Amino acid sequence: MSNEPVEGAGDESAPFAFAAPQISVETPPKVSHSRGLDTSLVIEQVTFGGKGLGRLQSGKVCFVPRVIPGERVECRITREKSKHAEADLVRILEASPDRVRPKCPVFGTCGGCSYQHISYDRQLAIKTLQVEDALRRLGSITAPVVRPAIPSPQQYGYRNRISVHVRAGKVGFFGAKSHRVVDVAECPIASELVNAELQALRDSQPRDGEYSLREPSDYRGFRQVNSSAGELMKEAVASLSAPGGELLVDAYCGAGFFAHHLREQYTQVVGIEWSEDAVRAARERRGANEIYLLGDVEQHLTAALQSGPAEATTVLIDPPAEGIGSGVVGHLLERAPSRIIYVSCNPATLARDIKSLSSKYAFQEVRPIDMFPQTAEIEAIALLHRI
Repeated sequence: MSNEPVEGAGDESAPFAFAAPQISVETPPKVSHSRGLDTSLVIEQVTFGGKGLGRLQSGKVCFVPRVIPGERVECRITREKSKHAEADLVRILEASPDRVRPKCPVFGTCGGCSYQHISYDRQLAIKTLQVEDALRRLGSITAPVVRPAIPSPQQYGYRNRISVHVRAGKVGFFGAKSHRVVDVAECPIASELVNAELQALRDSQPRDGEYSLREPSDYRGFRQVNSSAGELMKEAVASLSAPGGELLVDAYCGAGFFAHHLREQYTQVVGIEWSEDAVRAARERRGANEIYLLGDVEQHLTAALQSGPAEATTVLIDPPAEGIGSGVVGHLLERAPSRIIYVSCNPATLARDIKSLSSKYAFQEVRPIDMFPQTAEIEAIALLHRI
């Protein structure tokens, strides 16, 4: 299941009005690290979540938003803990060649997007490295095979739905680290149809509340927010699933997004999903070899795995951001299907779960896919084979 970013709910720092990169060779680095005072540092990497990592003169890690690896920046310490500090970006002293001007006038104030200041190729490279880093540190995989991130066909205008908030006449998204609404007339990452809905909502003088705006569709159940990238994700899963086998168990199957696409590769397909609406939609489109079970994955997984021989069974896992629980891990280790395809929206829990399965499964490769350009969100598809 995709961890869809809700614009305005990102983890950014205080509002920062973007200006063209400033190059400074005259201002010497400040060495005071007290809260509220400025210092300069070099950004080593961008971590999952979108913040850059640099080191203070003391060696302590410091996180700064809206930066790019290799840049030297001036920042203002806002919080300091025993092992790390957090800072607001004040200005760019030495800019990366990959720094670009954001399309959104409220970028940095709205909490939704994290990467509009970075060229798209560099965004993909950063996300690929973040997946690799998680697998090394949290998954204890020494040399993980990480394919280059699959780019989204659209870098902007790709979202087929958004959620906006209305407070005291303002219509928009939550600001960074706050529930203060940032007024937004148009969202660059939303489609034209969704922006038309946004304009209509603004014109209607709505009451305070939350509003879901989406493109018209007769599709019921979960739908990928980025439709064109969703098709690429299906093809990537299909290639890892080939040549198929006797049984596919699609855990967290939603409305059958993957199962319908993969059914011709398998003799039987069993989907498991907790949402009644999604299961109903999946059953309406099922083929003769598809069965959909309503309930928790942990509740139904063992019975589903017994529908075919373990050596000819593939399990497709597409869990929420928290990953799979110990009960699901236990069922997989007990039955030990031949192959696991893990679709993840959180590299940290993906790495943790791969490590939990490592007694019986060898990690083969992972393919990041950029479902959410301009944001810090990452989707990744990992392949595991039974040892």
